[in-house]
Amino acid sequence: MEVMETNVLQDIFTSIIEDAEANILLVDDQYKILTLNPGFYWIFYESYGIDLRPGVSIIDSMELVNPRLAQVWRERCLNATTGVPYKIEETYELDGKQFQWEIYYKRIDYHNRFLISVFSRDITLRKNYYARILENEANLRSIFNTLENSIWLINTNFELIDFNREFYRYFKHVKGVRPLKGKNVIDLIPEHLAYRKAIWRERYQAGLLGKSGKYYDTLTLMDELKTFEVKTYPIKDENNVRGLTIYLRDVTQQKKTEDILKTQNEELHRINSELDRFVYSASHDLRAPLMSVKGLVNVLRLDNDPESTQKYLDLIEQSVNRLDNFISDIIHHSRNSRMDILVKEINFDELLSESIASLKYMEGADRVASIRDIRVTAPFYSDPSRLIIIFNNIIANAVRYRDARKNHSYIKIQIQASAENAIMRFSDNGIGIAKEYQSNLFKMFFRASADSKGSGLGLYIVKSVVEKLGGSIQVQSELGHGTTFVISIPNKINFVNLN
Repeated sequence: MEVMETNVLQDIFTSIIEDAEANILLVDDQYKILTLNPGFYWIFYESYGIDLRPGVSIIDSMELVNPRLAQVWRERCLNATTGVPYKIEETYELDGKQFQWEIYYKRIDYHNRFLISVFSRDITLRKNYYARILENEANLRSIFNTLENSIWLINTNFELIDFNREFYRYFKHVKGVRPLKGKNVIDLIPEHLAYRKAIWRERYQAGLLGKSGKYYDTLTLMDELKTFEVKTYPIKDENNVRGLTIYLRDVTQQKKTEDILKTQNEELHRINSELDRFVYSASHDLRAPLMSVKGLVNVLRLDNDPESTQKYLDLIEQSVNRLDNFISDIIHHSRNSRMDILVKEINFDELLSESIASLKYMEGADRVASIRDIRVTAPFYSDPSRLIIIFNNIIANAVRYRDARKNHSYIKIQIQASAENAIMRFSDNGIGIAKEYQSNLFKMFFRASADSKGSGLGLYIVKSVVEKLGGSIQVQSELGHGTTFVISIPNKINFVNLN
């Protein structure tokens, strides 16, 4: 029975090694072949021309054909006898092609003796695939690291799986810490940035629940306000989230451009609205004095009375003056909108004298006294032509809207100019402006009442000019007591030095 069982076991063993995909060889402690499968036999026969047979010493067989190969195998078998499995990789050339093999040597103790098993297999395809994977990984790594945006990957424990160079730079610069693979990315954030820990934890948790996210961060880096866009993408294996990919990019310039476009669109909308109102109101205000003149001319033709003629001529003159003032306001508005600022040193006293002189023929100008208080502590630079527009309009309004019930009408002009700015206060004791009208005072074509004598453009132009000069204007008024305009404009002396 023992002999039969041994034979059966031998048949089973022989069947297994012959059908195995690996090449198998078994030798005794004298390196004599106990058994080998066809794969091992043929690879040696085709590679070296050695006809291996059971009972033959594999070392002696190699010695006859290739002494160097015999020495190599002797050393390998000796290494295997130490009891530690021994594995090597070799490259063979067959039919002009190179093949890579993995050979595994192992000692097997048996009845106070030992055997050596040798397994070999062709790993050429695996090696080729591995080399291709390494090449692809190198290419991806190169792309990964050359991206200008930060990318990092975390697992479900918030541990860093991988990151690119840009993320390393960003994290080190913003958090002051060097990121390391395997570390909890939240724990890497310093304690003094605890609020940032909470923000990022919430973002990571939302992403690990399978929800993509998009966020914006605003930070000050190197004294510059930066805006970053953050996107999170879950890493899924079938329906399970295994981690998170985070993508961060600097969108500062994009946001600036968007803000500029938004501002420009709002400005364009405002300009279009003003243009519509301008066309409508201007056509009406231009036609009204012309129609008045036309009507008076027709009356003159019918009435030959000399006294009436003078009265009609005075009315015609008023209409013409009104038309002339309106056209002047349009010209001032157009010039302010399109012309660059021409900076010169300002002599406020001379400019005010010029403005007051130009208005002396205005009806009622002789009834309004001008009081000046000018204090200049440093040379002041601005655009004189625009300052004249401001002076003319505000002083003209003080004349137009003087209070006829008062015996003494005046406009008090106080100017304090320094190296930084000029503060100009224009205070009159005229009829004043009701509270409900003051919020609309600087709008185009706004008139507080149907009896308003101006074009409705004056204060709108004043505000536009002040803003063009980089300044601001405020109004304080009480009905029946007068009005005060306070204007602040910067000193443009640095503009002169730059040019």
